[in-house]
Amino acid sequence: MAVEMKGFAETMRDLGKIEPAMKRQVFKDIRGIVKPVVDIINARIPSAPPISGMDHNGRTGWRNIKKVAVKIDTRAPRRPVGQSAQGAKTMSVVRIITKGAPVAIVDMAGKAGGRKSRRVTQFQRPNFASALDVVGSPSRFMWKDIDQSINAIESKLRKTVDDAVYAANRELMKVR
Repeated sequence: MAVEMKGFAETMRDLGKIEPAMKRQVFKDIRGIVKPVVDIINARIPSAPPISGMDHNGRTGWRNIKKVAVKIDTRAPRRPVGQSAQGAKTMSVVRIITKGAPVAIVDMAGKAGGRKSRRVTQFQRPNFASALDVVGSPSRFMWKDIDQSINAIESKLRKTVDDAVYAANRELMKVR
């Protein structure tokens, strides 16, 4: 689900140049709104590896687990080369992401639904996703049942962003 906010990123970039403390407070407020969802997701991630093959210290090992993080993005929207600004892709202002490979792999394994793999036969693991079905179906941690709280988060986020844009515009008018 996406909430479209036009001009938020530009306003925050301008506010960061004029009043950086206010920008930091807005970002802190946004993280506070999303924190309950992040806490739910982090609580779902087990401390022990879901399958024995992930019990190691490597890049995909469960001992290398990283929790979920909140990213706030105020970069300019990207557009393909040769297109006008109207062709720019919309971007997420707030993203909840996992930083580590093991959580991402276990979370989405089996989502495509197929049992065929494009990898070389010796590296195929046809039972990997089905072994993880004991933990739950794909999207095991991240978006399992978050849909119920999306509307509440969206309304709080919209109010916070509207208040921030209003305050930023007041500050910008003082400067100009």
